[in-house]
Amino acid sequence: MPLMRLLKKKFYKISQTNKSKDYDSHWYIRFGWLNEPLTNQGQLTHLFEIHSPKKFTFADCFYVEDHERHFIFFEEVDEQHPVGFLSVLEIFKDGTYTEPQTILKLDYHLSYPCIFKVKNDWYMIPETSANKTVELWKCTEFPSHWEKHSNLLEDMEAVDTTPFYHEGMWYLFTSTRRNCKKFGDRLDLFYTEDILQPVWREHPQNPVCKGHQQFRMAGKPFIYQNKLVRPSQDSLKRYGGNIELKEIIKLSPTEYQEQLLEVILPHWNNQDDGCHTINAEHDFVVLDAIRLSPKA
Repeated sequence: MPLMRLLKKKFYKISQTNKSKDYDSHWYIRFGWLNEPLTNQGQLTHLFEIHSPKKFTFADCFYVEDHERHFIFFEEVDEQHPVGFLSVLEIFKDGTYTEPQTILKLDYHLSYPCIFKVKNDWYMIPETSANKTVELWKCTEFPSHWEKHSNLLEDMEAVDTTPFYHEGMWYLFTSTRRNCKKFGDRLDLFYTEDILQPVWREHPQNPVCKGHQQFRMAGKPFIYQNKLVRPSQDSLKRYGGNIELKEIIKLSPTEYQEQLLEVILPHWNNQDDGCHTINAEHDFVVLDAIRLSPKA
């Protein structure tokens, strides 16, 4: 790690230790419809907010539009269940929303409910690294009933796995713990022609990216400023410190190349101290952030 980067990290950790004595923190969700597709960070300023009633965790948010209704799927943490579980709520254009409804609660940690469609069916890949699996779940009654379809990968610690269909091939972007210290230290790619009956192949460049805590997925790829970008987490200063938008320059079964396009910082509110998931589709955007509040 470069010296300046290391010094910044150590300085931030010292300041965070002091700050934690005076502040509580919790993850929450920001969402809204824009006048046009997301093209600049100024559009993230005036969004609606969804907070856990008791300031627990609402994070890892994914958006779905189904039959002209709008939903956010997300990770929830409360005082009763010992690990994260998955919930959904319906949102409306005036900023209101329904009460969260639990959709999946298991005896191991769940987060990052990455929702996507294959033909006419909704599927989900939640983060299940605690079970050493990458699991595919199918929706049997939208949005609340899901059944397990299959294990896409087994005997592997992988987080925030994100499928992406590109030029006739399904790719899995994921961060594994193979030969590295932390999940965000590397990015791996797997590919197949059929995600429902896959024959997975490792990308020959794996890890396609490698470094220090800057490569863990932070949502599904989307178009930004007419470029295909991959959102990733930068956890240099803290876990979920900010989001980096990486432009995907090459993506094929034999090549992968990306470059940093822009960094998203939580400048919309001086009480926010980080962000680590964003999903943008058409004129809609949803992201999570961590809010600090003075201790009583």
